[in-house]
Amino acid sequence: MAISVSEKAAGQLSTILAEQGKPGALLRVWVAGLGCSGFRYGLGIDEKEPEEGDQIFESNGIRMVIDPQSLTYMDGATVNWVDGPENNGFAIDNPNPAPEGGCSCGCEEDSGCGGGCEGHEGHEGHSHGGCCG
Repeated sequence: MAISVSEKAAGQLSTILAEQGKPGALLRVWVAGLGCSGFRYGLGIDEKEPEEGDQIFESNGIRMVIDPQSLTYMDGATVNWVDGPENNGFAIDNPNPAPEGGCSCGCEEDSGCGGGCEGHEGHEGHSHGGCCG
């Protein structure tokens, strides 16, 4: 069981950690929920000691921590950096399919999730916006 970071994402993360004066911090990765288009993920800088059961991986010089429940859904996933004409940022490429059943936030699958999906809680109580992104 493992997750990895692409070289491009590792470069971006190293820059961010250096700019924030946190070169030894871990990247915490987690499954934040299930939206209409599959898993939603969370990424954050974690300076605390890993919690009991957390797994630590190192890839391309980046140390990552993930909770056991998220790891069951993300085994084999890769954190990538995407450069697009309208969108730059981190993306998770996950070879594991999301469970059947569609959106878990109460909106209709065919509605396009145009509302009513705000305020779901993510890892450690941090809000990660709507669940249907």
